[in-house]
Amino acid sequence: MSSSQAPDVGTNFTDFHWDPGFITSRQNLVWSSTFNSVMKMVFISLIVCVSLFGNVVVLLVFQRKPQLLHVANRFVLNLLLADLLQTILVMPFAIAATVPGVWPLDARLCQALVVLMHLFAFAGVNTIIVVSVDRYLAIIHPLSYPTRMTPHLGTNLIICTWVLSFLQSTPPLYGWGAIDFDRHHNVCSVVWSSSLSYSAVVSTFSFWLPVLIMLGCYWMVFRAARRQNALVHPIQTQSYSQPCPQDSQGQSSPQRQAQPQQAGSPDGPRHSPGVPCSS
Repeated sequence: MSSSQAPDVGTNFTDFHWDPGFITSRQNLVWSSTFNSVMKMVFISLIVCVSLFGNVVVLLVFQRKPQLLHVANRFVLNLLLADLLQTILVMPFAIAATVPGVWPLDARLCQALVVLMHLFAFAGVNTIIVVSVDRYLAIIHPLSYPTRMTPHLGTNLIICTWVLSFLQSTPPLYGWGAIDFDRHHNVCSVVWSSSLSYSAVVSTFSFWLPVLIMLGCYWMVFRAARRQNALVHPIQTQSYSQPCPQDSQGQSSPQRQAQPQQAGSPDGPRHSPGVPCSS
Protein backbone atom coordinates (compact mmCIF):
# COMPACT_ATOMS: atom_id res chain seq x y z
CA MET A 1 0.00 0.00 0.00
CA SER A 2 2.85 2.33 0.81
CA SER A 3 4.64 1.49 -2.42
CA SER A 4 1.57 2.49 -4.39
CA GLN A 5 1.34 5.86 -2.65
CA ALA A 6 4.95 6.89 -3.27
CA PRO A 7 4.55 7.61 -6.96
CA ASP A 8 1.55 9.78 -6.24
CA VAL A 9 3.59 11.93 -3.87
CA GLY A 10 6.37 12.22 -6.37
CA THR A 11 3.92 13.12 -9.07
CA ASN A 12 2.51 16.00 -6.97
CA PHE A 13 5.94 17.52 -6.51
CA THR A 14 6.85 17.20 -10.16
CA ASP A 15 3.54 18.77 -11.26
CA PHE A 16 4.09 21.93 -9.13
CA HIS A 17 5.41 24.83 -11.23
CA TRP A 18 7.68 27.33 -9.45
CA ASP A 19 6.85 30.94 -10.39
CA PRO A 20 9.52 33.36 -9.10
CA GLY A 21 7.71 36.32 -10.66
CA PHE A 22 4.68 35.80 -8.42
CA ILE A 23 6.84 35.78 -5.28
CA THR A 24 8.71 38.89 -6.42
CA SER A 25 5.52 40.83 -7.17
CA ARG A 26 4.07 39.86 -3.81
CA GLN A 27 7.21 41.01 -2.01
CA ASN A 28 7.12 44.31 -3.90
CA LEU A 29 3.49 44.80 -2.88
CA VAL A 30 4.34 44.18 0.77
CA TRP A 31 7.29 46.56 0.66
CA SER A 32 5.18 49.24 -1.06
CA SER A 33 2.44 48.92 1.56
CA THR A 34 4.99 49.10 4.37
CA PHE A 35 6.67 52.14 2.85
CA ASN A 36 3.34 53.96 2.47
CA SER A 37 2.42 53.14 6.07
CA VAL A 38 5.74 54.44 7.36
CA MET A 39 5.45 57.66 5.34
CA LYS A 40 1.91 58.27 6.60
CA MET A 41 3.00 57.62 10.17
CA VAL A 42 5.92 60.04 9.88
CA PHE A 43 3.78 62.72 8.25
CA ILE A 44 0.96 62.50 10.81
CA SER A 45 3.48 62.40 13.67
CA LEU A 46 5.10 65.56 12.31
CA ILE A 47 1.70 67.30 12.21
CA VAL A 48 1.03 66.21 15.80
CA CYS A 49 4.40 67.54 17.01
CA VAL A 50 3.98 70.90 15.26
CA SER A 51 0.42 71.26 16.56
CA LEU A 52 1.44 70.41 20.11
CA PHE A 53 4.36 72.83 20.05
CA GLY A 54 2.37 75.75 18.64
CA ASN A 55 -0.65 75.29 20.88
CA VAL A 56 1.39 74.79 24.04
CA VAL A 57 3.49 77.90 23.33
CA VAL A 58 0.39 80.09 22.87
CA LEU A 59 -1.17 78.52 25.98
CA LEU A 60 1.93 79.37 28.02
CA VAL A 61 1.78 82.96 26.77
CA PHE A 62 -1.80 83.30 27.98
CA GLN A 63 -0.87 81.61 31.27
CA ARG A 64 2.03 83.98 31.93
CA LYS A 65 0.17 87.13 30.82
CA PRO A 66 -3.47 86.82 31.88
CA GLN A 67 -4.05 90.49 31.02
CA LEU A 68 -4.13 89.38 27.37
CA LEU A 69 -7.31 87.41 27.98
CA HIS A 70 -9.76 90.04 26.85
CA VAL A 71 -12.91 89.03 25.00
CA ALA A 72 -11.38 88.60 21.54
CA ASN A 73 -8.44 86.56 22.83
CA ARG A 74 -10.79 84.31 24.79
CA PHE A 75 -12.19 83.17 21.48
CA VAL A 76 -8.65 82.47 20.29
CA LEU A 77 -8.01 80.49 23.47
CA ASN A 78 -11.16 78.45 22.87
CA LEU A 79 -10.01 77.66 19.33
CA LEU A 80 -6.62 76.67 20.74
CA LEU A 81 -8.18 74.28 23.26
CA ALA A 82 -10.31 72.59 20.59
CA ASP A 83 -7.25 72.09 18.41
CA LEU A 84 -5.17 70.85 21.33
CA LEU A 85 -7.81 68.32 22.41
CA GLN A 86 -8.08 67.10 18.83
CA THR A 87 -4.32 66.58 18.74
CA ILE A 88 -4.11 64.76 22.08
CA LEU A 89 -7.25 62.58 21.99
CA VAL A 90 -7.79 61.83 18.29
CA MET A 91 -4.52 62.07 16.37
CA PRO A 92 -2.76 59.14 18.19
CA PHE A 93 -5.43 56.80 16.85
CA ALA A 94 -4.92 58.24 13.38
CA ILE A 95 -1.26 57.27 13.74
CA ALA A 96 -2.27 53.76 14.87
CA ALA A 97 -4.53 53.44 11.82
CA THR A 98 -1.51 53.76 9.53
CA VAL A 99 -0.16 50.39 10.77
CA PRO A 100 -1.57 47.64 8.50
CA GLY A 101 -3.96 45.30 10.27
CA VAL A 102 -3.80 47.15 13.59
CA TRP A 103 -6.77 48.90 15.20
CA PRO A 104 -6.81 49.08 19.00
CA LEU A 105 -10.50 49.97 19.50
CA ASP A 106 -13.70 47.99 19.43
CA ALA A 107 -16.98 49.11 17.84
CA ARG A 108 -18.21 51.31 20.71
CA LEU A 109 -14.90 53.05 21.26
CA CYS A 110 -14.68 53.51 17.51
CA GLN A 111 -17.97 55.43 17.59
CA ALA A 112 -16.78 57.51 20.55
CA LEU A 113 -13.60 58.40 18.66
CA VAL A 114 -15.55 59.64 15.63
CA VAL A 115 -17.88 61.68 17.87
CA LEU A 116 -14.89 63.29 19.60
CA MET A 117 -13.23 64.05 16.29
CA HIS A 118 -16.34 65.78 14.97
CA LEU A 119 -16.96 67.53 18.30
CA PHE A 120 -13.57 69.24 18.29
CA ALA A 121 -13.78 70.01 14.56
CA PHE A 122 -17.22 71.60 14.88
CA ALA A 123 -16.07 73.54 17.96
CA GLY A 124 -13.23 75.03 15.93
CA VAL A 125 -15.53 75.96 13.04
CA ASN A 126 -18.12 77.54 15.34
CA THR A 127 -15.41 79.50 17.15
CA ILE A 128 -14.15 80.86 13.84
CA ILE A 129 -17.68 82.10 13.11
CA VAL A 130 -17.75 83.89 16.48
CA VAL A 131 -14.34 85.45 15.76
CA SER A 132 -15.60 86.75 12.39
CA VAL A 133 -18.65 88.38 13.98
CA ASP A 134 -16.49 89.79 16.78
CA ARG A 135 -14.08 91.41 14.30
CA TYR A 136 -17.03 92.82 12.36
CA LEU A 137 -18.45 94.49 15.47
CA ALA A 138 -15.02 95.78 16.56
CA ILE A 139 -14.30 97.42 13.18
CA ILE A 140 -17.74 98.53 11.98
CA HIS A 141 -19.07 99.61 15.39
CA PRO A 142 -15.97 100.55 17.41
CA LEU A 143 -17.76 102.93 19.80
CA SER A 144 -20.49 100.52 20.83
CA TYR A 145 -18.29 97.40 20.70
CA PRO A 146 -17.23 97.46 24.39
CA THR A 147 -20.85 97.64 25.52
CA ARG A 148 -22.00 94.97 23.06
CA MET A 149 -19.23 92.39 23.40
CA THR A 150 -18.94 92.14 27.17
CA PRO A 151 -16.93 89.40 28.95
CA HIS A 152 -20.18 87.81 30.08
CA LEU A 153 -21.46 87.64 26.49
CA GLY A 154 -18.11 86.26 25.33
CA THR A 155 -18.31 83.44 27.89
CA ASN A 156 -21.86 82.62 26.83
CA LEU A 157 -20.81 82.51 23.18
CA ILE A 158 -18.00 80.07 23.97
CA ILE A 159 -20.45 77.83 25.84
CA CYS A 160 -22.84 78.00 22.89
CA THR A 161 -20.10 76.89 20.49
CA TRP A 162 -19.53 73.70 22.49
CA VAL A 163 -23.24 72.99 22.99
CA LEU A 164 -23.89 73.42 19.27
CA SER A 165 -20.86 71.24 18.45
CA PHE A 166 -22.20 68.52 20.74
CA LEU A 167 -25.57 68.62 18.98
CA GLN A 168 -23.86 68.44 15.59
CA SER A 169 -21.57 65.50 16.39
CA THR A 170 -23.76 63.10 18.41
CA PRO A 171 -26.74 62.26 16.10
CA PRO A 172 -25.09 59.01 14.84
CA LEU A 173 -25.24 57.72 18.41
CA TYR A 174 -29.03 58.14 18.34
CA GLY A 175 -29.53 56.45 14.99
CA TRP A 176 -29.49 59.50 12.74
CA GLY A 177 -26.56 58.54 10.56
CA ALA A 178 -24.14 55.65 11.06
CA ILE A 179 -20.53 55.13 12.11
CA ASP A 180 -18.63 52.14 10.78
CA PHE A 181 -15.08 50.87 10.42
CA ASP A 182 -13.63 51.60 6.99
CA ARG A 183 -11.52 48.55 6.18
CA HIS A 184 -10.03 50.17 3.11
CA HIS A 185 -8.46 53.02 5.11
CA ASN A 186 -8.38 51.16 8.47
CA VAL A 187 -10.18 53.93 10.32
CA CYS A 188 -13.58 54.63 11.82
CA SER A 189 -15.70 57.17 9.96
CA VAL A 190 -19.26 58.30 9.39
CA VAL A 191 -21.12 56.47 6.64
CA TRP A 192 -22.51 59.56 4.93
CA SER A 193 -24.62 57.56 2.49
CA SER A 194 -26.59 55.99 5.37
CA SER A 195 -28.57 59.21 5.98
CA LEU A 196 -28.76 61.89 3.33
CA SER A 197 -30.63 64.24 5.66
CA TYR A 198 -27.86 64.08 8.27
CA SER A 199 -25.22 64.60 5.58
CA ALA A 200 -27.09 67.66 4.31
CA VAL A 201 -27.45 69.16 7.80
CA VAL A 202 -23.79 68.58 8.65
CA SER A 203 -22.54 70.03 5.36
CA THR A 204 -24.80 73.07 5.80
CA PHE A 205 -23.87 73.90 9.38
CA SER A 206 -20.21 72.91 9.19
CA PHE A 207 -19.26 74.36 5.80
CA TRP A 208 -21.77 76.40 3.82
CA LEU A 209 -23.23 78.50 6.64
CA PRO A 210 -19.83 79.30 8.21
CA VAL A 211 -18.41 80.26 4.83
CA LEU A 212 -21.34 82.58 4.10
CA ILE A 213 -21.12 84.23 7.53
CA MET A 214 -17.35 84.75 7.30
CA LEU A 215 -17.52 86.09 3.75
CA GLY A 216 -20.35 88.44 4.71
CA CYS A 217 -18.56 89.81 7.77
CA TYR A 218 -15.22 90.35 6.05
CA TRP A 219 -16.87 91.81 2.95
CA MET A 220 -18.58 94.47 5.10
CA VAL A 221 -15.26 95.13 6.85
CA PHE A 222 -13.61 95.54 3.44
CA ARG A 223 -16.31 97.95 2.28
CA ALA A 224 -15.94 100.00 5.45
CA ALA A 225 -12.18 100.18 4.92
CA ARG A 226 -12.69 101.37 1.33
CA ARG A 227 -15.14 104.06 2.44
CA GLN A 228 -12.72 105.26 5.09
CA ASN A 229 -9.91 105.39 2.57
CA ALA A 230 -12.10 107.33 0.14
CA LEU A 231 -12.86 109.91 2.84
CA VAL A 232 -9.25 110.34 3.93
CA HIS A 233 -7.50 110.29 0.56
CA PRO A 234 -9.22 113.37 -1.05
CA ILE A 235 -8.48 115.44 2.06
CA GLN A 236 -4.80 114.57 1.86
CA THR A 237 -4.72 115.31 -1.87
CA GLN A 238 -6.39 118.69 -1.38
CA SER A 239 -4.05 119.67 1.46
CA TYR A 240 -1.00 118.83 -0.68
CA SER A 241 -2.25 120.62 -3.81
CA GLN A 242 -3.64 123.92 -2.49
CA PRO A 243 -1.13 126.86 -2.10
CA CYS A 244 -0.10 128.03 1.34
CA PRO A 245 -1.49 131.38 2.52
CA GLN A 246 2.02 132.39 3.60
CA ASP A 247 3.17 132.17 -0.01
CA SER A 248 0.37 134.40 -1.28
CA GLN A 249 1.05 136.91 1.47
CA GLY A 250 4.77 136.80 0.77
CA GLN A 251 4.31 137.53 -2.94
CA SER A 252 2.10 140.58 -2.25
CA SER A 253 4.26 142.03 0.53
CA PRO A 254 7.02 144.35 -0.68
CA GLN A 255 8.86 144.00 2.64
CA ARG A 256 9.28 140.24 2.13
CA GLN A 257 10.39 140.77 -1.47
CA ALA A 258 13.07 143.11 -0.18
CA GLN A 259 14.51 140.57 2.29
CA PRO A 260 17.91 139.11 1.36
CA GLN A 261 17.86 135.74 -0.28
CA GLN A 262 19.22 132.72 1.51
CA ALA A 263 22.62 131.42 0.58
CA GLY A 264 22.66 128.48 -1.76
CA SER A 265 19.18 129.32 -3.14
CA PRO A 266 19.27 131.78 -6.04
CA ASP A 267 15.50 132.12 -6.13
CA GLY A 268 14.99 132.65 -2.42
CA PRO A 269 13.12 130.52 0.07
CA ARG A 270 10.30 128.45 -1.34
CA HIS A 271 7.86 125.91 -0.05
CA SER A 272 8.16 122.44 -1.48
CA PRO A 273 5.20 121.63 -3.72
CA GLY A 274 4.72 118.24 -2.04
CA VAL A 275 4.62 119.51 1.56
CA PRO A 276 1.25 120.47 3.03
CA CYS A 277 0.69 123.87 4.59
CA SER A 278 1.26 124.10 8.29
CA SER A 279 -1.52 125.54 10.38
